[in-house]
Amino acid sequence: MAEVILENITKSFGKTEVVHNVSAHFHDGEFIVIVGPSGCGKSTVLRMIAGLEEVSGGNIKIGDKLVNNLEPKDRRIAMVFQNYALYPHMNVYNNMAYGLRLQKHSKVEIERRVQEAAQLLQLGEYLQRRPRQLSGGQRQRVAMGRALVRKPEVFLFDEPLSNLDAKLRHQMRVELKKMHKNLGTTMIYVTHDQVEAMTLADKIVVVNKGRIEQIGSPDEIYNAPASMFVAGFIGCPPMNFLPAQHSNGGLSLENGFIIPAKDLLIPSDTRQLIVGIRPEKIEFSHLQRESGWLEVDIDFIEKLGSGKLLYTTIGPQQLILSMANGDDRHITRGWIRFPAEALYFFSHQDGSLLKVKSS
Repeated sequence: MAEVILENITKSFGKTEVVHNVSAHFHDGEFIVIVGPSGCGKSTVLRMIAGLEEVSGGNIKIGDKLVNNLEPKDRRIAMVFQNYALYPHMNVYNNMAYGLRLQKHSKVEIERRVQEAAQLLQLGEYLQRRPRQLSGGQRQRVAMGRALVRKPEVFLFDEPLSNLDAKLRHQMRVELKKMHKNLGTTMIYVTHDQVEAMTLADKIVVVNKGRIEQIGSPDEIYNAPASMFVAGFIGCPPMNFLPAQHSNGGLSLENGFIIPAKDLLIPSDTRQLIVGIRPEKIEFSHLQRESGWLEVDIDFIEKLGSGKLLYTTIGPQQLILSMANGDDRHITRGWIRFPAEALYFFSHQDGSLLKVKSS
């Protein structure tokens, strides 16, 4: 096992800087997920750790060793790619053994390592098959096995499940968690899928436009987002955002509705702000309500099996409510309420989280 330390690393392609002073400390044995939208720089960060891209500035340390100028083969890492990268003319055994042969390991040691990896990944019955005879999930397990036999200090995964269907992705997430639990090895995993991030990670790194927006546990990222970007990216469906003005009686929305929030101490220089609330935190009632409740029309309902999403609008803003099953009546109208304790407040200027206290 090894810790990985990033110290103000940058990456430029020509005159364009795509990674900006990224710093992070990943501890021994952690499962780290770097998440962000396509093109945000997350894969570039991973490739710099692997040595596949040169660092334009800053330092990368693996364990107690500075690795900026080390070749990938000397970094004690193993990388699993999105496209499996298996040799089509070799069977599973030889795909997994090939790197060990290049490193001049003995036949006995190669046999031991391949069999151990095959048992861990449930590949024993497929060792004599070629990649074309395997399913997508089996091929990805072979790619993991090829990395596993090298016994690296750090595993790197670059969107390894994005080519699989939804059922296989779920199965492979379970396999990855089992593998991490059994090995205890540091793993750094890149994805644009926030569900993968929330289910796999010990620690999530949210990246936006080449910069780190927030680092924290899945619970911290979900319940205490540092910015509108994090709040909108993590969560399915995402957090609702409503422009508002701070007034003595509470928060005035664009349609004139007042969210009662007079006990909230919002910074005195803040007039305009963005109110955020998770879909599952909005209260809904079929019955007519009065003070503190807003009457809305339901535009449409999205049924999810385990629950449903209700879509409405407040002024020009779409609002999503999440509800459990249990009431099958056709909903066209209702009353909603925003509990003060469930509200988040973000800067109208830069989207950062505002520090708001209760009086």
